[in-house]
Amino acid sequence: MKAKLENDVLNVYNERNVLIGGIKIQSNFENTEIKIGEKKFELTRNKWNTKISEKDKVIYNLKMNSFSGNTEILETGNRITGVFGLKWGTKMIDKQKNTLVKIRNENQFINKNKYEIEISNEKVTNLEILTTLYGHLYGSNMKLKAVIIGAVAVGIISSGIMN
Repeated sequence: MKAKLENDVLNVYNERNVLIGGIKIQSNFENTEIKIGEKKFELTRNKWNTKISEKDKVIYNLKMNSFSGNTEILETGNRITGVFGLKWGTKMIDKQKNTLVKIRNENQFINKNKYEIEISNEKVTNLEILTTLYGHLYGSNMKLKAVIIGAVAVGIISSGIMN
C-alpha cells in the first residue's frame, strides 16, 4: 500500500492503486478527519488522549504514553509504537505483540509526504490502517519538535559556554 499527500489530504491506496481512504489534519493534530468511502471519522485530541468518532458516536479512544510516545487503542488493546531500526518507522501491534501494520516514509532522509504501508494481518480494518498512519504522522511531528527544541537548547548552552 502507498499513501501520498494530495490537495491537503493524505490519501491511502491499496496495491491496485484504489483509494481506500484519506486523512486531513488540522490545528496541529487537535482536529483531524479520516474519510473511508462515505464514512467520515472525526479525531479530536486533548493532550494525551484522542477520540475517534463517527456521527458523534465514539469508535476508539486513543491514549498516548507521555514518556514512550506509544499509543494504545483502549477498546482493542492494540498499540501504535515506533519501530527501532532504519527500515520501518511505526507499527500497530496486538495484545500478543503480533505486528498488524507497518508504516514508513518512502524516503527515510527527506519527508516527501509519501509513505509505504505493509499489512501483516488481513483482518486489519481500513480504519486501523488510517489510525496507524495518524499515529505515524503525529509521532513524526513530535520527534521533529523534540529535535528542534534540542537544537535550540544546545545552541543556547553553547553560546553561554563561549561567552
